[in-house]
Amino acid sequence: MKKLMSMVLFVILLTMPGWADNADLSPQEAYGRIFSSNAEQVKQYFAPEFLAVISAEKIVEIGKVYVNALGAYKKAKSADNKKHLLEFEKGTAESLIIINANNKISTLWFGTPEISDDSLAAVKQAFEKLTGKVSVCLLRHDPAKNAPEEILTLNEKTPLGCGSAFKLYLLKALDESVKQGKRSWTDIVEIRDEWKSFPTGILQDWPAGSRHTLETVAGLMISISDNTATDHIYNLLGEKTLREYFPASCVDLFNTGHLLKLKFFFPAKALEFAKADAAARKGILNEMNSIKPSEIASYSAIYQIENPVLVEELEWFISTRDLCETIYSLRDNHLLRINPATGLVSKNDWHIAGFKGGSEPGVLNYTWVLQKKADAPFYTLSCTIIDPQKPVDDNNFNQLVSRLLKLIEKL
Repeated sequence: MKKLMSMVLFVILLTMPGWADNADLSPQEAYGRIFSSNAEQVKQYFAPEFLAVISAEKIVEIGKVYVNALGAYKKAKSADNKKHLLEFEKGTAESLIIINANNKISTLWFGTPEISDDSLAAVKQAFEKLTGKVSVCLLRHDPAKNAPEEILTLNEKTPLGCGSAFKLYLLKALDESVKQGKRSWTDIVEIRDEWKSFPTGILQDWPAGSRHTLETVAGLMISISDNTATDHIYNLLGEKTLREYFPASCVDLFNTGHLLKLKFFFPAKALEFAKADAAARKGILNEMNSIKPSEIASYSAIYQIENPVLVEELEWFISTRDLCETIYSLRDNHLLRINPATGLVSKNDWHIAGFKGGSEPGVLNYTWVLQKKADAPFYTLSCTIIDPQKPVDDNNFNQLVSRLLKLIEKL
């Protein structure tokens, strides 16, 4: 959940101090070296300050993503003295480069790869080749039709772990509660220590008793995936109410604190939970409820874990088809539009762009509701990849998701 947007690796922009254009190393030469060099060679071309943030190995890795998607690099066409259109065998990508006075690359940005003759069939075929389990659902929603039209589907009815995308169901329950007059977005929520969770988010750092509107708490849950905001809404609504909104595939209705404590702080309990019957599982969750995050000596270690932990045993198991239908039902809720997944989707390109995603080691999901113009049909897209053995191939997955979003713009 924490690293969702940091894994969108197709946009890199670093501007270092003390730069100035230098003709000794031309952009044409620089791009040629970036796409043809190994990590040791790449180190020679970049400013030390740049490499302190993005390693040479990562630069090479990202270069390979573009070459794998677009074929061999051919040349760079200058749009101005810094921006360029990079031409590859099978497509293009925008880029920006600045070479400093020491003849080193100090700034580098790559835009989304665009394949010249891309197609839905080609993207689906590429999704099928990814390592791990992949599910994709792209639907067109026309109010004049009773059912959405399937545009692209791949294992769309298979429930897989979706990380924080489960928060869509809390928003739906809350949204309906407001529409029914049971709650108001202006209701005040007081932060309670026993309902706090672990980052991502900011509310875990606010003192108990601090007051926020329900709309603010829900907005934080969706826009920055605030886990403490999420667990406050979970507890306000109650498991019994929430159960009505979740699909049957979510046998265990975790809040974020449950899952994070079990997976990353009490692994023996997590294994016990995975093998337990319903009654024993309920007892373990009650035990987790009694442990406050503040009682755990140091929870920063949670973010050093890179390998999957029980992603096929302890997760929110939801199909991409169900996620599409749920986010479509929330298409009028403005909280979904705060963060459209910047880096993959720009608000400027859409009349409506609503988003919620989720991630943990071994799990990555993106779910959108999109509308190009006020009178146009809606599209919903949900993409999930999981790998129980190793971190997911987020570079290639993100690239394919980006290609799919570009194709939706042209539908």
